[in-house]
Amino acid sequence: MSKSRKIVAVALIGIAAMFSADTLCFAEKVDLEKIVVTPSRIEEYQGDSTRKVEVITSADIEASGAQDISDVLTDLPAVVITNYGGPGALKTIRMRGANPSQVLVMIDNRPINSPRDGQVDLSKIPLDNVDRIEVVYGPSSNLYGSRSMGGTVNIITKDPPKERQKTEATTKFGSYKEFSQSFSHGGRYKSLGYVLSGNYQEDSGFRENSEFTAEDLNAKIEYDLNADNAFIFNSGVYKDRTGVPGDTVTPSSIQKQKAERLFFDVSWDCKPDAATDVMVKAYQTYDRLELIYNTAPFVNDVQVTKVQGINAQIAQEFYKIYKLLMGMDYTYNRNDSTTSAKHSYDVWGFYMDNQLELFERLKLTAGARVDRYSNFGSEISPNFTALYKINDENSIHGMLSRSFRAPTFNDLYWPDQGWVVGNPSVKPERGWTVEVGYDTKIGDIFSAGITYYRSSFTDLINWLATNNVWRPSNINSAVINGIDITGRVAITDNFEASTSYSYLRAKDGDTNKYLIYQPVSKVDIALKYRDKNGLVCDLTGQFVDHRFHDAANNIKVKKFFVSKISISKKFREGFTYFLTLDNLLNTRYQFVRNYPVPLFNMSGGIKAEF
Repeated sequence: MSKSRKIVAVALIGIAAMFSADTLCFAEKVDLEKIVVTPSRIEEYQGDSTRKVEVITSADIEASGAQDISDVLTDLPAVVITNYGGPGALKTIRMRGANPSQVLVMIDNRPINSPRDGQVDLSKIPLDNVDRIEVVYGPSSNLYGSRSMGGTVNIITKDPPKERQKTEATTKFGSYKEFSQSFSHGGRYKSLGYVLSGNYQEDSGFRENSEFTAEDLNAKIEYDLNADNAFIFNSGVYKDRTGVPGDTVTPSSIQKQKAERLFFDVSWDCKPDAATDVMVKAYQTYDRLELIYNTAPFVNDVQVTKVQGINAQIAQEFYKIYKLLMGMDYTYNRNDSTTSAKHSYDVWGFYMDNQLELFERLKLTAGARVDRYSNFGSEISPNFTALYKINDENSIHGMLSRSFRAPTFNDLYWPDQGWVVGNPSVKPERGWTVEVGYDTKIGDIFSAGITYYRSSFTDLINWLATNNVWRPSNINSAVINGIDITGRVAITDNFEASTSYSYLRAKDGDTNKYLIYQPVSKVDIALKYRDKNGLVCDLTGQFVDHRFHDAANNIKVKKFFVSKISISKKFREGFTYFLTLDNLLNTRYQFVRNYPVPLFNMSGGIKAEF
């Protein structure tokens, strides 16, 4: 099919879908009373948070036709996904000018950034077990410690149903011989609740040696001693095997990669009285990554990391105007690698946060965290935020916060191989961020916001060659200025439009050159349709400005515009059919230089609920 015919076909499908309903009723009003936990580590209404936070629900995820977590996050303002290709390829997140190792990613408040390189591969986080995603903009080191310099992403998994049983099964097919099968089953018997979920996925890939297979299985068990006292056990395993085609300049037809992740956590949530909350969580995460070269003289590279931790906190409310949060973290990190050898370190963290509400419209928070690392010393991260509600429709928020990122195992302990060596003396990266924003709304009809932020990062870790030997050092700094503008309007009861614009001026503080892969401008647009008969239609578009591939700003990666449409329909009780058409304009583009992404492709399937 020619490019023009594809565009016409897509347009006809969208028009037919949008006018097939007999009655108009927007099924999902914007929920201004969503409860979030990430901004303050205690439950609060999103509209009462002093931090800028986005919530992506499971319904949003389904409507988006997302393949993985990166597809869900890419439309958010100030978020840029570094995408190395199709399904299974490395995908990392950048926020507000921060690189992937400076963005904290968690699952159920459990940090999952690799202590080996500081990053998270978003392609390896399945969607079948996700209930919602909370995204906090800006630093959160005062509560979570290292890495949250640009933002924090907390992926909240599904809880057991409150009553009865619920089962879901989804089958999906797509371009490049894509096939996936996922299931979820939950139930409750008196005080015992459980939910099981799993997924199998395979894809032949759009390039040579880019095939991908993955499988995962997750279980969560909840036992309620009473309505305010519960124990929760959560565990899961994930495995995949991926072809590694490399870039288009020096492609590989034989290199493979195998990944395995196993985790469990046990938590106790207790509410002794109406003003007190107690939480204790213990967890362990095991990650194994193996690079299979299949050619001499290279040998397989195996990277194994293990993280064990415990978190305990108590929140106490006084006279309904003051809340005190106190907590501690202990984390043990171990690395066993064929490249950076065996090493370990532990971290003790203590945090406190004070919330004061005055005159029912002014909310102030002040807090700090102290982290003590066994391998390099202590870090202190203070934080001050404020929210002032001018009236029920208008509010102003502000923040001043310090953050840091601890060196990784690779930074500290890469063995001396003659041409590369780590540096045990490297220090943490540090930063200060100031933010001010204004939000307004008119009921459920219109909402808009503008936020300005400025970050100054120092002691940035950079790998440079001296006498032909690469070694990390704290030599760089960065100054980041940004503006995020968002808007949403309900055109009719069942049809809404939204847009966001992000301006980013992220520069090296020493050379005044732009930081790599940080676009100056990013625009996201979305048209969403819902009706009471179960028809859902999302049309999205994204413009990403050019980015620089090198620190000298000599090599540009071209700007691009890409669009997608996702349609789903409940034809009868319990069955939903869905179709996603990605890259509608068949655009040739790259997030990362010499790493192409798929052209026009489609996927679709059926979901059964009973």
